[in-house]
This record gives sequence, C-alpha cells and structure tokens, in this order.
Amino acid sequence: MQNDTDDTTSPEGRSPTGRRRSPFGHGIANIKSAWSSLLHHRGEHPDDTAARRVPRGIAGLCVAVTLSVAAVATAATMPPSSSGTLEGDMAAAPAITAQAGTVQAEIVQAARQGLGTEETGDNCQKYSDRCVAWCALFAMSTWEKAGVDVENEEFAFTGDVYTTGQAQGEAYGSDQLSNAKPGDVLLFGTGPENISSSRHIGVVERIEGDTVTLIEGNTGDNPDRVMRKEHELSAETFYGGVHPW
Repeated sequence: MQNDTDDTTSPEGRSPTGRRRSPFGHGIANIKSAWSSLLHHRGEHPDDTAARRVPRGIAGLCVAVTLSVAAVATAATMPPSSSGTLEGDMAAAPAITAQAGTVQAEIVQAARQGLGTEETGDNCQKYSDRCVAWCALFAMSTWEKAGVDVENEEFAFTGDVYTTGQAQGEAYGSDQLSNAKPGDVLLFGTGPENISSSRHIGVVERIEGDTVTLIEGNTGDNPDRVMRKEHELSAETFYGGVHPW
C-alpha cells in the first residue's frame, strides 16, 4: 500500500505509483518525524514500525491543524462575497451640489448666509422697504448678490419669477424637474397665474435622489425666517423651476 507520507511527487501532484497524494501527508509526516526524534532523545530505539506509530491524540491533532490551515488557505483565495452589500443599481445616488467658482455656488453661498434671518414685524424684513410676503424677495436677493441681472424688489410675487424665466428661456415645468440644479429656484403650487396657484419659492441648495434641499425665506412661524427644508422633488409639490438667467 502506498504510504500517504511519501514526499516524492510528480509535477502533477501524484506519487510515483500514480496515486494522488493526501493533502495531509506533510503534516502527518512531520509529526511522526518529531515523535521518532523524541523517542531517540529519551534513549529509546524503536524499530521503524514503532517509530512511525504516533499516539492517536497527536495524530488527530495533526489532521485538525492541517485541515484548519487548508481551510484558511481556501478562504484566502475565494473571491469576496457580494452578500450584505448594495448592488450598483441600488446604491444611493450621489448628491448634486454647486461647483465651486460658479454663479450657482455664489447663489447657494448667499442663501446660506441668510439662514436664520427673521422678519422684524408682520412681513417686514430687510429685503424690501415694504412689509409684504417676502419668499421671492429673499430668493431673488441671492441671485442679485451672485451677479445675476435682477432687481430683487421687482419680484414680490413668486409667479413673476417663473414668467420672467420663461421669457429668458430658463424656466422648466413640472415634467422637467429632473433639470433642477443648485442655485435654481423652485416654485410651489400649480402655476404662475396668481397667489393662490403660485404659493411659495425656495433656492435649491442640493439634490440627492428624489429629495431636494431648499433654503427658503418667509418660512416658519412667530416670526417667519430663512430656513433650510427638504422636500420630495415631485410635480405634486412644484409646478416648475428657473435657472439663473
């Protein structure tokens, strides 16, 4: 019978007799060799058969250790599992923010600087000498600070921002909200016709998936102020938007 501890193998990993070597051969052979050396060190001179007889506990340990090493080696060569990770099509979309050095970035910065600004009375605020609803006044003031050709006091009514954007070729409807970008303004309601249909406006700070973060004036209560708020980017909320012209 071919000894599994035979160290002579062919290039194909087989012994000269053609049998494939046991993967545990080296481990068992090393244990047996150490056992034989121990017996000789103790002054005993066993014959070859005795020298090769290893106590079962030690032999079992050899097999267990060899199996553990083989398992670790196998695991190291296996490709990483994809379980527990997001697939590419399920990964969260990256946030869209304004590129530094652009007009859009300057608009967003101006809007951020206004955060926390409160009205001083019933609709009285620093964006106009008039005490009127001022969400559009604030939004247009951020464009004006960024160098956009606009006088914010011309836009006390949100619908006027949209119709002017249409005339400038920079407005988009509720079916094109995917065109929204940081620095744009988004219009709340159903259309620009009147104050009932065009109710509010906010400056786009960032977009992440279906969520848009706006910085809005004339928001909150007691007193109204400039606030950052998140909304679903949907036609149920917005009737359109306008790029800076």
